[in-house]
Amino acid sequence: MEYIALGCMTGTSLDGIDCSIIQSNGTSKVTQISNKFTPYSKELQKKLIEIVKNKYLANLEVFKLLNEEYQSAINSIILENKIKIDVIGIHGQTIFHDPLLKLSIQLYDKKIEYNTSAPVICNFRKNDILNGGNGAPIMPIYHQIIAKQLSLKSPIFINIGGVTNITIIDEKKISAGDSSFGNALINDLLLSKTNHEIDKDGNISKSGKKISKLFNIIKNDQFFKKRLPKSLDRNYFHNYLEKIGDDYPIEDIIYTLLSIIPDSVNQILDQEKKYKIILMGGGRKNTTLIKLFELIFEDVSSIDDFNFDGDFIESQGMALLAIRYLKKLNSTYEQSTGISKSIYLGEKV
Repeated sequence: MEYIALGCMTGTSLDGIDCSIIQSNGTSKVTQISNKFTPYSKELQKKLIEIVKNKYLANLEVFKLLNEEYQSAINSIILENKIKIDVIGIHGQTIFHDPLLKLSIQLYDKKIEYNTSAPVICNFRKNDILNGGNGAPIMPIYHQIIAKQLSLKSPIFINIGGVTNITIIDEKKISAGDSSFGNALINDLLLSKTNHEIDKDGNISKSGKKISKLFNIIKNDQFFKKRLPKSLDRNYFHNYLEKIGDDYPIEDIIYTLLSIIPDSVNQILDQEKKYKIILMGGGRKNTTLIKLFELIFEDVSSIDDFNFDGDFIESQGMALLAIRYLKKLNSTYEQSTGISKSIYLGEKV
């Protein structure tokens, strides 16, 4: 049986709300119906950045703003498509994630009502953590279904969002985890030192060069010595920003940070095998980063090359997880989060 599901994702980049509508049986095929991005208001974005930075929720007004913007974004895509929704999967806005503490906090008000009677499934990371997992990543099952649908051989899905995570699909097995920081570290650095919010299209970093000292200091972090599965908080590497100072040009710093992303992926892989690298998330648009991947790997593609919108893989994934909840299908595994047993994710509102 196939369901029509609406998925909603708000990632650690803190830029806005991704919504997607898909049709799927939850196991082998996904049809994309609609995708829509709604940026956060500047007021809400500022409050969320402060909460994540300070690790302290002081102003409860953020709940009211978040509720209003969630409701508006989801009702908007429902209205535009005029299609019966069978289930909604909502991730919530992550404000804290620490695999060592076994704690992952997402903001979402279960009392929000939408222009549909479809059940809402949320709190997707809870069951994984309660069963010994890291609570992340939770998208590998969707990557596996995409790989199956496209008949891809030995693909590695690399999602470069606020954090970079990878899914390795090898002989029908899944292994996954966070491989390094992603856009969050770079965006936060740019906001603190320039009038830029992002390294759009790689325009800042394209003239940069690698700072070997900085590269080696960061790559010596204990996180890179861990094997998969492993997980990161978006701010884990932010302590290195304090050590950078103003000794280097910003373009060199950004280039160096970007160069760590593909290097960290390569460090995880079996060097005797060849893989098909598939980039997703906002980082796939950074031309400097793409070139850095191509310096290390022979076969690099964007998920967009396969007619999947790379901006909405995670919101589509939330829709898929909601379908799998309805069908009580396992969605998380030992090789992806370290969980003690495979289980389905989410809870019904």
